[in-house]
Amino acid sequence: MPYVKISFKQIMFDPIVQTFCNNPEFKCPNYGHSHACPPIAPYLEEEVSSYKDFYLIYYKFDLDRYINDEKSKYSKRSTEKILNSFYHKDILRDHLEEEINEFLIKFDGKFEEKLVLWDGFCRICSKEKKSCTYDSGEPCRYEPRYSMEAVGINVDQTVRNTNFEMEWPPVHNAYRFGLVCFK
Repeated sequence: MPYVKISFKQIMFDPIVQTFCNNPEFKCPNYGHSHACPPIAPYLEEEVSSYKDFYLIYYKFDLDRYINDEKSKYSKRSTEKILNSFYHKDILRDHLEEEINEFLIKFDGKFEEKLVLWDGFCRICSKEKKSCTYDSGEPCRYEPRYSMEAVGINVDQTVRNTNFEMEWPPVHNAYRFGLVCFK
């Protein structure tokens, strides 16, 4: 259950981050098709500032071992093809979700309210074998799972502000981050 306790001042908000999902170079397929994604996702700097304790939860994934395992199964696949396929899978998100849930179960501090910011797009409906209700105009069936980026947090800068030792860009290890806030 790896985490780093941080302060609000270390969390870097920037409204421009919400535009990264839709720009001339890239358009995320979830942009404008999810209750938890821009442009509908709220900018939450003011709300997050009302919390008092912040924990950056992370998952560190060993890319070298994954590549070696994949090459042992598929000897003709290049490292580039293996990594391309890897980044389209939910492996890291699944592991990070486990880390966040374990952190919440084991957290022994007192709090009145919590806010959890995940990574990537909300996957609740797809895990339930349903599609998001956004495009149909219906309200969300659940509480949307906002990512840090969706609400305007620059994750790279936030991580750098913590002095967390991270390889970037990923060569040997890949990371995913979530943020748990308590009042």
